[in-house]
Amino acid sequence: MARFPYTTLRIFQQGAQAVVQPVPEGNASSVETLVVDLANGKSTVTPSQSVMRGTPTIECLGLLGISKLTTGAAALVAITEARQVAALGPNSSAVYELVRAQVLTEPGADKNSANRQLLSLLKDAVDPARSGRGIYFSHFYDLTQSSQRIADRDADPVAAAAPLASPQRADARFWYNRTLAASLLDAGAHRFTPPVMLGFLRQLPGLHFAGGKSATLTLIARRGVDRAGTRQWRRGCDSKGNVANFVETEEVVTTPAGDLASYVQVRGSIPLLWTQLPNIKYKPTTVIAAPGQSVAVFDAHMASLKAAYGDVVAINLINHKGTEGKLQVAFQAEAERYTRTPGAGLHYIAFDFHHECSKGRYDRIELLMQKIAPDVNRQAFFLRRAGGEIVKRQAGAVRTNCIDCLDRTNVMQGVLGRKALEAMLSALGLMPSTPGAHSLPATFPAVEKEFKILWADHGDGVSTQYAGTGAMKSGFTRTGKRTFGGVIDDGVKAVTRYYLNNFQDGRKQDAIDLVSGAYQVVPGSKLPLRPQPSPLIPIILALAMVAFGAHQAGQYMSGGLAPVAVGVADAAASGAEAVTQSQLAVVLVRAVLPLVLGLGLLAFVVQNGKHLVNKPLLCPHLAVTVQAAKTSSGKGGKQQ
Repeated sequence: MARFPYTTLRIFQQGAQAVVQPVPEGNASSVETLVVDLANGKSTVTPSQSVMRGTPTIECLGLLGISKLTTGAAALVAITEARQVAALGPNSSAVYELVRAQVLTEPGADKNSANRQLLSLLKDAVDPARSGRGIYFSHFYDLTQSSQRIADRDADPVAAAAPLASPQRADARFWYNRTLAASLLDAGAHRFTPPVMLGFLRQLPGLHFAGGKSATLTLIARRGVDRAGTRQWRRGCDSKGNVANFVETEEVVTTPAGDLASYVQVRGSIPLLWTQLPNIKYKPTTVIAAPGQSVAVFDAHMASLKAAYGDVVAINLINHKGTEGKLQVAFQAEAERYTRTPGAGLHYIAFDFHHECSKGRYDRIELLMQKIAPDVNRQAFFLRRAGGEIVKRQAGAVRTNCIDCLDRTNVMQGVLGRKALEAMLSALGLMPSTPGAHSLPATFPAVEKEFKILWADHGDGVSTQYAGTGAMKSGFTRTGKRTFGGVIDDGVKAVTRYYLNNFQDGRKQDAIDLVSGAYQVVPGSKLPLRPQPSPLIPIILALAMVAFGAHQAGQYMSGGLAPVAVGVADAAASGAEAVTQSQLAVVLVRAVLPLVLGLGLLAFVVQNGKHLVNKPLLCPHLAVTVQAAKTSSGKGGKQQ
């Protein structure tokens, strides 16, 4: 048990010193003790120290870790409330979703302005109501690993004996608090900090099948830590081949007897150097690196996928026309180059989702499924019997993307997930294995209904973290139908995403960069945070002037706009010409001038939109992986 984290901790804070102890078992008089000096972040672990008496400052379920502050002080982040959402592993280990976290600092740490800004971002990053939505952990089950990788580590004596919170055991790609926990692990405090995962996790226990049999279905989405962030501040690849919005989704089926089947698929941004920075416009400018410049990052990304999963089937769902079409051409060019190398292990398929499935013809996804069927069948899934015998291994993965890797991707992954579930249920003896008889909707409609809701919730969860709203087209995933209500819902989500991406996501990106380790605080250095101008006031003022001017113009056209009062008597004395001049003056002042000023102000805002959006300030360079070409001989390409 020494390799597993403590389930309950008590923190006693005395000034700048935080003493952390597990709740003692039985009549134990001494326990392993962690002491954190909040004045400098130094951590010390004592194997045996007397149990502290009295009322603790807080009780918690574990520590997320320690974050540095600009003054050299430190903030200790503790998990103070969570709810159980699943039970996983042979021992049905509890899995929790974080509900509340608390940040502890030395007294007066927040008096420093820079410290106060960092603490605000840190609290935002671990707040489920804000940037910290979807943080999961377990004290006895490693959520960062798939079932197949867990089996591999259990078979390795070194990895099997390693602490749960250690590089030998946890998968660094999905270990969300690996940076926060680093100093604690360096001090040997492995049992005080469980590895946490950002993503989605839901479980459907007690699903009923024929013959009185039952099973549990669990869906887990693990969000990649490297290049983590928001929809338009993180696009494409970084210099190491990490892609934005990289998510591993695992579908796990377990039986009461202890059999387990698992299927893994992944999503991630188009693995090229490209950007789409917010600039107030509804569709920001897309900038793609020149041919040849993405070779290294593309190869690095594919190499990492092959090392983790085996052969890759890459499904590209973006449009084949417009700006997306240019990205499709660039992606296909790199894929064709890569597949010419020996042992490439890549099958690239371009499928224009919007064209092929236009007018609600989502049944045409079956055309794509037929193309990938040989690869999917060959890759198979992981199957382990109750006694530990591994019957099958998954030898590859399907990688799906659209432009955001959200909406179209969710639909495709849901269809693939159903096919995988049917295959796993057949292998577990829960569905007929005769050809044509193992359709989930036809055989077990009640399970099919639960499956749809589960996958729709999964899509919404992944989408909210990256784009700020639930997934579009989720109505189809949830019900199997494309309805008018679903179209309206998509429109509302589109407007909400526009607002969040332009006016709020910069700060959210800063919070993610801080907690994920993309930004490293250097004590004593100046923090690159500053107030940012907001375009909301000039936009509202411009729209108000345009609306007023349009209303006054309408009044004039209907004859309801009278001359100014001071000119009425003069008009009566001077004749029709004076009346006309007076009315013209009123139209110019009340209608034309507001319209001109309002439209001019709107034009100014749009022209300078890239300077007015809410930008990330901690790591702005990570958003700009390729610059727009200023001349025809420049290195980048610019598309509207």
